[in-house]
Amino acid sequence: MNTPIVDFLEKYKGSVISRLHMPGHKGAFDKLSNIPDWLKSVYAYDITEIAGADDLYRPGGIIGESEENAGRIFGTDTFYVTEGSSQAIKAMIWLAKRHRELSSGQDKGPGDERLRPCLIVQGSFHKALRNAAMLMNVRIAGTDTERPSAGEIALKIRREIEKGNDPIGVYVTYPDYFGNVTDLRKLKSALSGMDIPLLADGAHSAYFKFLDHDKYGDYIHPADAGADIVCTSAHKTLPALTGAAYLHVGGSLTDVLPEVKYALDIFGSSSPSYLIMASLDAFNAEADNFRNLLGPFCDRADALKKEISEMGYNVKESDPLRIVVYSDDSFSGYEMAASLRAHKCEPECCDESYVVMMLTPYNTDEDLRRIKEAFLSLRNNGAADDKETAAGYDCLKNFIS
Repeated sequence: MNTPIVDFLEKYKGSVISRLHMPGHKGAFDKLSNIPDWLKSVYAYDITEIAGADDLYRPGGIIGESEENAGRIFGTDTFYVTEGSSQAIKAMIWLAKRHRELSSGQDKGPGDERLRPCLIVQGSFHKALRNAAMLMNVRIAGTDTERPSAGEIALKIRREIEKGNDPIGVYVTYPDYFGNVTDLRKLKSALSGMDIPLLADGAHSAYFKFLDHDKYGDYIHPADAGADIVCTSAHKTLPALTGAAYLHVGGSLTDVLPEVKYALDIFGSSSPSYLIMASLDAFNAEADNFRNLLGPFCDRADALKKEISEMGYNVKESDPLRIVVYSDDSFSGYEMAASLRAHKCEPECCDESYVVMMLTPYNTDEDLRRIKEAFLSLRNNGAADDKETAAGYDCLKNFIS
């Protein structure tokens, strides 16, 4: 596929145009004496909305063309997000509320003021959802169990209606931080006839689109598995810059399609990063190569998980690009993370109970060898006396149960 955003930035960088616009570094050519060269090289491509550069929230040029390319890859109406899934989640909740207004005929405001909109949420969720609910006065109605059945979800919806609440959607984190997935197709089937959309925080599932589903049939991109509106963080599992994400809208929510950009605009900066957009644009051209790399790499990751398990560690079942090892009577998650760092590996996160490693096909064979050596050394030599028992970033602090 072509890369219109990347091409525009490359052309503009090579021009001799005087930059009489923001940002203030002006391309960082010769006057920035204390900025490292690698950063100045990035500044040269960092622009704001100018003639020909289009507008993320009102696209009619290179951004719109690039988003259409992405939509062909994912098979949905796909929209770029530059502030991560956190921005997309807020837009999702706004759109779910808007769909409820439109479908109930209240297209100029909320419905019955006595009914408070609520969102049926399965299991734990990212704090961005809590923030969105507070901003939009939506009640979060959690389920009684972490992984309820489709029937239990349907029963929860009926109970909320009986209590005088107005369900605007069912919300699932897919997968969760440990790689667990829900059967979205069964859940969508349970919602049939209710006009209640299925929302998926698929922050970690962008790469599911490119898996061999004959081999990894449980790990389906949420938009393909029945979710009506989905956010995925490109930067978590695809080769994109931090903050790069997608919002995918399925055919059952066509009524809110004209308002998706407005919803994203409400919760996003009026100066979205062109560097982040360029990384999403560049992936459109990289997608086929990514797919070709993914299958063989998943085989190597599966083999590594098996080797770690055969050493006696508690390797949890998870999605293909994630390695989750639980602590046992011998070693804590902190000690496993410390051994990884001693072997020049930095894990995604850890606490006393676990360590999580996130991989992509761009990890090297040397990376995988180091992981194996870290666990082998820990088993053979024990934890180091100077282990960093409190080191590491506990990503679960961003999740709410």
